[in-house]
Amino acid sequence: MLDVRQIPTSQFMLLGYIIKDVHSNECIVVDPPREIGKFIDPDFSIKAVINTHIHPDHTLGNVFFKGKAPILAHETEKNLMLRVFNAGLGTVLTKKMPAPIQFTLSEGEKICLGQTIITVMHTPGHSPGSICLYWPGNLISGDTVFAEGIGRTDIPGGSNVQMKKSLEKIMDLPDDTRIWPGHFYGNKYTALIQECRPLLQYFLKIL
Repeated sequence: MLDVRQIPTSQFMLLGYIIKDVHSNECIVVDPPREIGKFIDPDFSIKAVINTHIHPDHTLGNVFFKGKAPILAHETEKNLMLRVFNAGLGTVLTKKMPAPIQFTLSEGEKICLGQTIITVMHTPGHSPGSICLYWPGNLISGDTVFAEGIGRTDIPGGSNVQMKKSLEKIMDLPDDTRIWPGHFYGNKYTALIQECRPLLQYFLKIL
């Protein structure tokens, strides 16, 4: 059984996550904020840090795990121009050299956490290598889908065409799947896919 700890931070209205197997204390950390260190207990066994994409707001806490755990992102986030831009901005924000990221994740990859299997879903549109993490009943959605909207596509690496395909993929998940988004731009920090369907269908029409 997995416990999802949502970490809201005022900077960028970011939502980071610690996902822990309650029996073994084995964890993955997703999109760590700058202050992630104060949320990590000594008895946690950190299997990996996962960036749903490498925009600087989602990687500010990576440096805390430098040399402690592998930091992973999707293989198509390895674009040199985007990496240089994002790493440079991240250095300005943190005043520290960024931790190295391994661009090894791919569509359908399985991550075992305790007895639970988490599946990587490649969901480009906000960025070329945006991903979601799915296990039954739960979707860590990064900046692909929020509780009250979707991620921007009018930025470098964004694509309306790819976002539409990604939304269709998410719409195929069961209604009772809980979305855990990367930001809380509205008043909701989480929602069920069933609650989001009308808005997602609207975006499918206009993209």
